[in-house]
Amino acid sequence: MICRTSEEKKSERLFRSRIKPYLKVKKSRTLPASPKYRSVRNGKENLPASDVTHLFNHEAMLAVSHAIEDLAGDIGEGELVSTFQHVNHFVPQRERYLNLAKRLDAVRVWAEGEPPAGAASIDFIPIFHPELARYWVVLFDSEDIHAVLFCKQANGCCEFPKKVFSGFYSFNPFLVRCIRRRFSLLACGMDGVVSHFERHFSPTMPDPLEDIEALLTPA
Repeated sequence: MICRTSEEKKSERLFRSRIKPYLKVKKSRTLPASPKYRSVRNGKENLPASDVTHLFNHEAMLAVSHAIEDLAGDIGEGELVSTFQHVNHFVPQRERYLNLAKRLDAVRVWAEGEPPAGAASIDFIPIFHPELARYWVVLFDSEDIHAVLFCKQANGCCEFPKKVFSGFYSFNPFLVRCIRRRFSLLACGMDGVVSHFERHFSPTMPDPLEDIEALLTPA
């Protein structure tokens, strides 16, 4: 096992304090990306371990995403990178992200569609590669605090509440900055980086859809 850095431990400690309110959401569910599903005791939800691949429903995805965003706002410096698949998904979060843009060095939003009006303080980057539109990424990187949620949609649903994502979250500064650099390269037009994403992360994510349905079907 690789030793965890002090920055990683500090980032995780701050993140866990921010996610507590979101874990109280009813019916939020996460599943380990393994055919051996174990029921949760007493009906309570536990936050899945970091740096391990999991299946996330939309409520769990939002919980981790908002905790990272809150963490970024509390730190008040650094860069926040988020993918929204389509700009329509960003609209409900518009005011939240405008407030974050006032506090952070940079807020970059990746999405298909035209950027909304009145959000000039946010850097909008269009998604041209069809595979990148399947990813859900929320990344925060500052001098001392680092966090990333990196997932890929694992089913074919178009309705957000029915979407299932496979991926992980991490506080490893080297991984966070590696992913951040690759998004910077994509913003420069280097579409070949998407192929790297596909080769590196796809083997860790359950596919095809039959595997997902087997995990989600009650025994």
